[in-house]
Amino acid sequence: MAYEIVCESESKRYRSDCASVLTKTCEILKSKNIIAQFSLVGSGAKNLITRNGNGPYDLDYNLVVIKADERYWKNLRLLKDTVRNALNKAERKDFFSDAMDSRSCLTTLLHFNDSPNVEFSFDVAILTKNRNGDYMRLIHNKNAFCVGYDQYTWNEVPKSHDVKEKADAIKAEGLWQEARDRYVELKSMYLSRQDNTHPSFIVYVEAVNEIYYKYFR
Repeated sequence: MAYEIVCESESKRYRSDCASVLTKTCEILKSKNIIAQFSLVGSGAKNLITRNGNGPYDLDYNLVVIKADERYWKNLRLLKDTVRNALNKAERKDFFSDAMDSRSCLTTLLHFNDSPNVEFSFDVAILTKNRNGDYMRLIHNKNAFCVGYDQYTWNEVPKSHDVKEKADAIKAEGLWQEARDRYVELKSMYLSRQDNTHPSFIVYVEAVNEIYYKYFR
């Protein structure tokens, strides 16, 4: 199997549903003293929604924490659990499963009626920005049992602070199709390697940087 770009009109319904759920999630988080914004990965660069072969739609979102009480910064487990609970409350409708806590995101599945078959899924990664403006992803290292507890850390996404400006420059020169193709190639490559450490946003940053430096260095 390999990733392919999904027609934008085909995914319109799912994007609308996710936007509604995540808007409610941000409202709930605000009541918990967490100010956050969400965006579809690559949303500033259209037509980057992918699916794996004939599998269900897979949308990827970033939830960027802009401001939060000190207790959340000191306790990243609490931060992720609070986001997960808010997401579960916001999406409470028939056939949605509760968000699963994976290493680098929260994954929610929409099932066909009462069947175990998955119709649609979306991932929500929790991010913030460091002092240099680069994004930091909240990572839950579930393999840290050697020290007796799971580990929650912020992992920097290198060269991500100006990714929008680079994407705009690529588009302005009519090179966006090459960036899209490279994005799909990279996603498929990581899939073939069973590499789960490169979620969509990181792959997007890699593709944009690669094409940008190829032509604008």
